[in-house]
Amino acid sequence: MFLKKTLALLFGIFTALLVFEVTIRFTPFAELHMVTYDKWRGFALLPGAHGWYAREGRAYIRINHDGLRDVDHTKAKPKGVFRIAVLGDSYAEAQQIDLNRTFWWVMQEKLRACPALSGEKVEAINFGVRAYGTVQEWLSLRYYAWQYSPDFVVLAIYIGNDIVNNSVVLEANKCRPFLVERQGKFVLGGPFFDSPTTRFRCFVRYESRHSQVANILGDAVMRIRSAIRERLNKNHNANSPRDDGAWFLNPVYVEPRDEVWREAWDATDAAITMTAKEAQSHGVGFLAVTLSDAFQVYPDPARREAYQRALGVSDLFYPERRIAKLGEREGFEVLNLAPIMQAYADRYHVYLHGFPNTELGGGHWNELGHKLAGELIAQRICDMLSRGSTGRSIRAGADESAPSPPLALSSSRQRQN
Repeated sequence: MFLKKTLALLFGIFTALLVFEVTIRFTPFAELHMVTYDKWRGFALLPGAHGWYAREGRAYIRINHDGLRDVDHTKAKPKGVFRIAVLGDSYAEAQQIDLNRTFWWVMQEKLRACPALSGEKVEAINFGVRAYGTVQEWLSLRYYAWQYSPDFVVLAIYIGNDIVNNSVVLEANKCRPFLVERQGKFVLGGPFFDSPTTRFRCFVRYESRHSQVANILGDAVMRIRSAIRERLNKNHNANSPRDDGAWFLNPVYVEPRDEVWREAWDATDAAITMTAKEAQSHGVGFLAVTLSDAFQVYPDPARREAYQRALGVSDLFYPERRIAKLGEREGFEVLNLAPIMQAYADRYHVYLHGFPNTELGGGHWNELGHKLAGELIAQRICDMLSRGSTGRSIRAGADESAPSPPLALSSSRQRQN
């Protein structure tokens, strides 16, 4: 009798879940399934996935047959092609805008006019994946990007969360490899790398995302965790420059003040350096690019200054200075976008981050932000190729000319009120 009741209960639960699963697939609540398990990086984009993304901005997303948010590319490099491997996180994946508006697409178009590449076709290949840290980007280069024989590597570093992503303590999602210090050296480690049980759990976690029910439940859990973390941040940083407390004080803008953040930064330094050396060992060009965070380029100096006072700093460019010095020390070039983009935003009173369906001035780059970044990166790469340089770094705040404002994107909707 007990067995029959148990079986009936299980059958009822299974039937309810099945009905819910089928129903949700035909409603607007259906989630895009675009992430899958990856044995090296923990997770990656799902080959062949496609659909509309409209949570922030709006674009039709299509993942190619190799698991890249990009057009299809042959593994064998065609003759007369100069290839650039682009490594990054959600800024490179750029779900918010159309493919041909992304910074790396703009970059490849601009580089076609570079005299040093005369007669060659420029082809950027995008290995960016949302939520990636620098360690995963290094592994993308080592195990995937070399299959395409790139001639140049661009590492896009988003200081807003990459340092957290690289920390086994600070990062909430442990389904990724980390660099951990052992006997004075940084080596791959962390729960995903060291524990077969954790790897199996990560496999189940990402493969179960084929289910819409699992998607909804998983997203609910992640949102609850994010809400708790945000609440803790707001409680810890009561003196926010906005009355609603929405801008919590990110410790990334200040020199590390505790051991956890020192270790997070040291792991980040190691991951960037290992990526640079990986490129150098293959005899290709390398450029580390620090992207802008929304706070750094918000087109209101008074609001930025209030944020700086709350942090106890004179500017928001500690990460840029640190990574620029790392490049000088380790012999690779660094382009710091934030100081240039901040000057641009102030001069033309435009938002480089944010969208009308979210918040102008916050979140990811909009089309104008991508356009400006793509032009600046192309300008630096062309300069590097022209002078044959692979070892000098330009420090944060150094003079670097920015392009004129793209008129089509400098609409009143973008301008600061």
